[in-house]
Amino acid sequence: MNFFEQQDAARRQTTRLVMLFLLAVVAIVVAVNIVAAVAIIGVSVNYIISSGRITAPASFYVFVTFATLALIAGGSLVQIMSLAGGGAKLARMMGARPVSRASSDPAERRLLNVVEEMAIASGTAVPQVFVMDDQQAINAFAAGFSPNHATVVVTRGTLDRLNRDELQGVIGHEFSHILNGDMRLNLRLMGVLGGILLLTTLGCMLTSSSPRSKSNGFSVTLLGFGLIAVGYIGVFFGRLIQASVSRQREFLADASSVQFTRNPDGIGGALAKISQAGSLVDHPRAGEANHLFFGEAIASGFADFFPDLMATHPPVGERLKRIYGHTVAIGEIVARSAAAAPEPAETAAVSAFAGGNEFGRSAGARRSGETTAQAAVKTGAAVIAAMGEVSTRHVDYAASLLDALPRAVRELTRNTQGAKQAMFGLVFAQGGPAKPAQAELLRAGGEDPDQVEKIAAEVQGLGKIARLPLIALAAPTLKSLAPAERAAFLQLLQQLIAADRRVTLEEFVVATMLEATLGERSGRAVPVTYRALEPLVADAQLILSLIAHATRGDSAASFEAGVKELGIPLTLLPAGAVSLDAVKAALSRLNQLAPMQKPRLVKALVKCALADGKLSLTDAELLRAVCSTLDSPLPPFLEAMPYAP
Repeated sequence: MNFFEQQDAARRQTTRLVMLFLLAVVAIVVAVNIVAAVAIIGVSVNYIISSGRITAPASFYVFVTFATLALIAGGSLVQIMSLAGGGAKLARMMGARPVSRASSDPAERRLLNVVEEMAIASGTAVPQVFVMDDQQAINAFAAGFSPNHATVVVTRGTLDRLNRDELQGVIGHEFSHILNGDMRLNLRLMGVLGGILLLTTLGCMLTSSSPRSKSNGFSVTLLGFGLIAVGYIGVFFGRLIQASVSRQREFLADASSVQFTRNPDGIGGALAKISQAGSLVDHPRAGEANHLFFGEAIASGFADFFPDLMATHPPVGERLKRIYGHTVAIGEIVARSAAAAPEPAETAAVSAFAGGNEFGRSAGARRSGETTAQAAVKTGAAVIAAMGEVSTRHVDYAASLLDALPRAVRELTRNTQGAKQAMFGLVFAQGGPAKPAQAELLRAGGEDPDQVEKIAAEVQGLGKIARLPLIALAAPTLKSLAPAERAAFLQLLQQLIAADRRVTLEEFVVATMLEATLGERSGRAVPVTYRALEPLVADAQLILSLIAHATRGDSAASFEAGVKELGIPLTLLPAGAVSLDAVKAALSRLNQLAPMQKPRLVKALVKCALADGKLSLTDAELLRAVCSTLDSPLPPFLEAMPYAP
């Protein structure tokens, strides 16, 4: 399945989730009615036992039923609302600490580098990274509502016990979940479980707080114990739901990790060490989040009795067998890991400055034979197939780009002030009438225009190929700003772009990528509002016109090529009608398309951009910016394709 099919399959898993949830609710309601009827005997003599049955008015059972339903619904709603903040909110709920982008800890620096490489290789925004400092077991998870708003969380044991290849294998596994739509489904599942697991919590509160010396107190205690027992029905169904959603997707993520790294000993070594050191997480909410983790986070008695039905993760031995293609001894894998050469200390980047065109040459020189392989990738179908598909070549290419970045520039992106100045530098005019106006805007916004001008010379001197990597590196740092500060940053950026009363394609790319990552609604779940493209033809017309006018060839011919692929008669809009605000609004609506409707649009956009058989780096960046806003990240092979000078 391609990227969009995986996203659609993950969404369709929701149907199974809902059915199991409803079954759990029915079982819980019946059980609560029985427990309540028994407990009420000790409270009132109006309810008596007659003919071996408990008799009570029908209104009593109606009340208990509605109260139980309200409790379950309320618990789920509270859980869903608490997770509305996305992956970062969940990470903090699990007791994780955000890793400073400027961290000097060698293990944390290595983690940041691996995550950055994988993100740039896959074309997604760089996730925020968290560490669970008090957890010494080996485990990790990814969470978020879309590929461009993900969070990666690892335990301290993962940092301390795994080598770089093994860490890369684990991160590759988590990026599979990011790309395949698993994160959104997993967060929904946590919300559902919040309601059906609430009864156990309520029962514990009743048993611990009620006085047992009085008859009423005894009945309340009895009710509490009954709710705990009923709560285990919720626990049972919760584990069943987790297992039904999680297990097969873990196999897929393992296979994807090997595909990304071409190194089975990476993820294989991590799993082998888990079998020895364990993966259990000591946290009160580990059970609710068990299905998110790389390995089993809790010890489940249900899984011991029904391993094929209740285990959220396949056995380590079975996972290793699928990774290597045959049964393998765990001790042998661990021995290979121990015998590996010592790893050099990780740094933020190379220390030498490789500015200007030298950056492009040093990055490109490391690419191994991809020109021939990628020259044929010039169809919409090929681009669709490439989405979500990361190979060793992608990872190596990303690593070479990052290694070639000057250390001083890369360090800028690791603190909020430097990251802001680097992004301002990408749109700062090196001369002309816009420069004084931009300098005045920077002063009014509390920024140092002289420092921004100096940084602009550095970042713009790196060439176009560095633009998207710099945005990717700066975005997670800027996410740490308070919402008001992020809004002020984006507003100042827009003012700088508008200072000369025109928007270049390069400026559009910078604004679009940062708005998608840092905007007011970024990180929130995007609803599927449109099941077909036809209601959004005006928006599709606008975006196709944008791409057509961006090409260096015949705009009308490019537009017609896209329209032919789209299959909807449209007319090319004049360039003056394509404004930044209109494009932002159109992309926001188009992102609400169902996953299986987006390939049709993306193919049309690619056909439009490639109508003349050439793809400039600016065109490639524009396509990536548009697709990123549609939560359809393109890997960096577009940048490496032969392009017109």
